[in-house]
Amino acid sequence: MSLVLGRDDILGAGETRLGGKAKNLEWLLRFGFQVPPFFVISTAAFDVILREAIGAPADFSQAANLVELLASAAQIRARIKNATLPPSIQEEIRQQLKFLGKGSGFYAIRSSAVGEDGLDASFAGQMDSILFLKTEAQIFQAVLDCFASAFGDRVLQYRQERGLSLKDIRAAAICQVMIESDRSGVAFTAHPTSGSRREYLISVSWGLGEGIVSGLCNADEFTISTEPTLAIATRTIVTKDQAVRFDQARGFGIKAEAVPAAQHEVACLSDQEVLALARVIGSIADAAGRPQDIEFGFAAGELFIFQTRPITSLPAPADSATDAVVWDNSNIQESYCGVTTPLTFSFASRAYRFVYQNTGELMGATAEDVARQEPVLRNLLGLIRGKVYYNINHWYLGLSYFPSFGNNKADMERMMGLQDPIDFIVDKNLHGWTKVVNHTQALIAILRLLGKFTRIKTHVNAFNANFQRVYHGVDRSKLYRMDLVQLFELTRRLESELTKKWTAPIINDFYVMMMNGSVHRQLQKLANHKAATGLIPETHLVLNNLLSGEEGIESTEPTKFLLRLCDEIRLKPELCRTIQEGKISELMAIVQVKFPDFFARCCTYIELYGDRTMGELKLESITLREDPSFLFTCLKNYLDNPKLTIATLQRNEHRLREEEEGRVFRAMKSLPLGRLQALRLRWDLKRLRASVKNRENMRLARTRAFGLCRSIYLEMGQQLALHKQLQEPRDIFYLTVEELELFFEGRAVGTNLKGLVALRKEEYQTYTQDDLPHHFKTQGSPYFGNAYAYKETQPLSDSATMLKGIGCYPGIVEAQIRLIFSPEEAGSVQGRILCTVRTDPGWAPLFPSASGILVERGSSLSHSAVVARELGIPAVVNVPGITKILRDGEWVRMNGQTGEIERLPDR
Repeated sequence: MSLVLGRDDILGAGETRLGGKAKNLEWLLRFGFQVPPFFVISTAAFDVILREAIGAPADFSQAANLVELLASAAQIRARIKNATLPPSIQEEIRQQLKFLGKGSGFYAIRSSAVGEDGLDASFAGQMDSILFLKTEAQIFQAVLDCFASAFGDRVLQYRQERGLSLKDIRAAAICQVMIESDRSGVAFTAHPTSGSRREYLISVSWGLGEGIVSGLCNADEFTISTEPTLAIATRTIVTKDQAVRFDQARGFGIKAEAVPAAQHEVACLSDQEVLALARVIGSIADAAGRPQDIEFGFAAGELFIFQTRPITSLPAPADSATDAVVWDNSNIQESYCGVTTPLTFSFASRAYRFVYQNTGELMGATAEDVARQEPVLRNLLGLIRGKVYYNINHWYLGLSYFPSFGNNKADMERMMGLQDPIDFIVDKNLHGWTKVVNHTQALIAILRLLGKFTRIKTHVNAFNANFQRVYHGVDRSKLYRMDLVQLFELTRRLESELTKKWTAPIINDFYVMMMNGSVHRQLQKLANHKAATGLIPETHLVLNNLLSGEEGIESTEPTKFLLRLCDEIRLKPELCRTIQEGKISELMAIVQVKFPDFFARCCTYIELYGDRTMGELKLESITLREDPSFLFTCLKNYLDNPKLTIATLQRNEHRLREEEEGRVFRAMKSLPLGRLQALRLRWDLKRLRASVKNRENMRLARTRAFGLCRSIYLEMGQQLALHKQLQEPRDIFYLTVEELELFFEGRAVGTNLKGLVALRKEEYQTYTQDDLPHHFKTQGSPYFGNAYAYKETQPLSDSATMLKGIGCYPGIVEAQIRLIFSPEEAGSVQGRILCTVRTDPGWAPLFPSASGILVERGSSLSHSAVVARELGIPAVVNVPGITKILRDGEWVRMNGQTGEIERLPDR
């Protein structure tokens, strides 16, 4: 069997005999690309040399450390270099040199290790190439030097870094006719900087390619756009004052020499040559089926390909062919703050999909319409590094099917509190029959929606009746009696009987959006009229005041219940002293024994509102049902303020609303047709108030539904842990709804739940350190190649003295800041200004003991704004970066009407 492989032997020989680089040359040869003639001193010859030099294959896997590894390698290299090629191999090389022909009269010896220039590792520049060899002796020694370079320091460190084997290292050597290129370079068929697969990058310089590879020579660069046709996108022509060429003085090898001044600024390739080269490298990449790193050279106007290899590292493309996707959590962060577990996200995403699908069907969408909208419906939410975001593109896309998209878009942005309205999504511009069909379908949808609006009270009542029936039909205290399959079937029943019948809250949300927009526009028109100049302040402030004082909003009921408990406590000195002096974590057990009647009242509160806690829609949140400590935290805060009673709270509820109504309707008298406009405003305002109340009340139903599902999943976790499928019960939150479904149905592709959970926990732990912005764009897959960057509208500067947000309830407060980011930090707030990133209804019990409220996110219709208005607490929301600027204990002056926050000197 030949140890040196000529042209006929090379074809199809494979990498184990040829090494990686030679295999790629063989592939180029087979596909008809012009490569310099060559033959290969095979890996079998390498094995022979290695046995003669060291007596056995080299094995560095047992080296104690890097120093020992490199020392052993140095000895092996020296032995190989000092060896002699066996006569049989020398003779085979002589025969192949005859077949190769003289060419330029010179040859090159290049390394070709097994694994080199492959998909996983390139070894680029790590092993030796020896150029311009003329004599047999030079060639024989160069072969030994190439073999020795397989054990070079850089090669072994590269293997170590990439996790490649340090034993059974094998290499071949390529003997190739030397092409004395006058211009050489490297080409990438995917841009190595931008990552774009629709652009090539060509770097070229005078002389041989070693000048570019070594970094010695400057190179011209051409970026080639491949779509729609090949074209030079950019060209960078640099000063090229050096080139690597044949060392004529020595008669072998290479050297750097000066480039004639006349060629310094001249492009190495003409545009025609660049495009011709682009077509060749594109053909190579097409034949390989993946992006390539190609070395080439021009000699006397003829193009040669010296080698090609797959690109092994490429940044994610910054110019993905897909449109940019906008992610925003200005609104949804109220419900899913911080890192959200897989179970919660999958549960919520599934719920959004079913709810909006059923709402569409209710509004007349056909099965074909629903199928067409499936990609939108299943992608309303996204999970980016553990944080939940709205996919704004898909929300706008759904909204764009309604007439008056412009108004609806603005109304939705206002309701969602988007700090960054989107300007690249516009109303559809349709023509001809398509316009008629689409407008007809949209008109039918809007008429159906308006019909639902006229019967909104009926829909809300029917929803509440169905919810109460289903919710009270499940006895939480008996869940432990069910087995895992029964628990799973119960979640399916709740999905069918509750989630898929959740259309009334969605219709009401649309009603809130549209009525809020209508009232806002009417007030804006009033404020802009010259007859009302100076009478009406900023529109959003007026609207906030008009929305205050609505009775029967469930968001405030937990707070009022607690205030009534405080009234009872104040009448019982021993109970009062016990709660004020007792340890929070022990109070529930103490009152159970010493004050059973009060304990029963606490149990009633937990049954009614125990799921209304911070992060209430996150299934992993620990509620009052598991830990009642937060209940006593709120009671202690209230007891510290003797003026805080249910009576004082109720007195505040109507005052501001009545004052604002008087001012607005007096101003409207000065307008033409003012009486009619006032009637319309009263009509719309009445409906807006009712719809906001409905929204808050139905959200309590949502809280309870999530709470019930939380209890079911926790019981599943208990049983899975009992059966050794999970390490601990709460590990269930690191699985998705779909994974549980597959597990219980027998379709799971993997059943190692413990292992899966361990991986997820490790991954999600890294997310807790992330501080993602509330708004950013991505292209392509959102999980790589995207910076998640957002340029704040207000600089995040510690030296800023004035901050600005949206005022939600008037009042000027001068007090210290109490920064709170989680329930665990919710200690004493008494008299301070509560400052946080976001809130949900579970925060409401903390509000009454605060003198003011500052929230980084949110809108004038968010929970924090609604509750603050009802409780009469000055509040400002949507203050970008405030929790990063203000520090706990800092003194500020806040104005709940103008939304201004002034930082004050320490006292």
